[in-house]
Amino acid sequence: MNIDLQEIFSDYLDLVGAFVPNLIIGIFVLIFSVISGKVIYKIIAKYSQKRWEHNILSNFLAQVIKWTFYLLGMITAMNVMGFSSITNTLFAGAGVSAIVFGFAFKDIGENFLAGIILALKRPFEIGDIIEIQGDKGTVKDLDLRSTHLRNAAGKDIYIPNSSIIKNTLINYTKDGYLRVDFMIGIAPECDIERTRSLILEYLESNVAVLKSPASNVAVNKLGEFTTDLQVLFWIDILSNKELPEDFLGHSIKSKVITDVKRILDQNNIAMPSQVLEHKMYGDHKIGIQQS
Repeated sequence: MNIDLQEIFSDYLDLVGAFVPNLIIGIFVLIFSVISGKVIYKIIAKYSQKRWEHNILSNFLAQVIKWTFYLLGMITAMNVMGFSSITNTLFAGAGVSAIVFGFAFKDIGENFLAGIILALKRPFEIGDIIEIQGDKGTVKDLDLRSTHLRNAAGKDIYIPNSSIIKNTLINYTKDGYLRVDFMIGIAPECDIERTRSLILEYLESNVAVLKSPASNVAVNKLGEFTTDLQVLFWIDILSNKELPEDFLGHSIKSKVITDVKRILDQNNIAMPSQVLEHKMYGDHKIGIQQS
């Protein structure tokens, strides 16, 4: 049996010659789709940010459109290169493929769907301060897989979107109001009502403290050598949420405590002191009794 190598090689060259133009066009279509997707992503992100400032939906929508362009470009390129039978097979077997890929990419699909829910429900916006399972920070971005936070220490935290959907989310800046409280002890002999009046008068004059809801100073505990007062006041955290060091009102709280201590010292309101009573038993025994 004679094999005509020249004819086989000639047929092979004809196939390659017919395939190369389609390959070049397919690669061009794929590159064009990728570039178009990135350009459209930037245009939509820029336009939507102007219209919906600090809105997580704008960035998420732009990313979905970008990846849609990528997918359509890949499918079109495969059809141009003559792989339409492969794409048809993939679509025809979508039911089986969905099951296989569902198990293989369960987490990716779960995070993607969770991202859509977060973008539509909008429990938080870009710039809000939130907490999920002990991770607290300012929302910087929401993408197809995760939510980007930056905490008060400047660390970037990426939380899977599905974790946010499944767990309790605390938004400290939804309405802007945050209650701050601290304890302060005074000596038992000090006048409680006078102390309360001094603290409330200061809180009323502090521009960082909200007038409504009203501040309060409540007696929390009466002890052997102390009277503990709980100071409660409200702040508008929206005016401070761009400042990481002011996270959860820590700097305002620190200033209020410092000022309250100074005011009480100026008005001779003594801090509690623990009294130790020394007793002597006989010539060689010394006992110490705490009171």
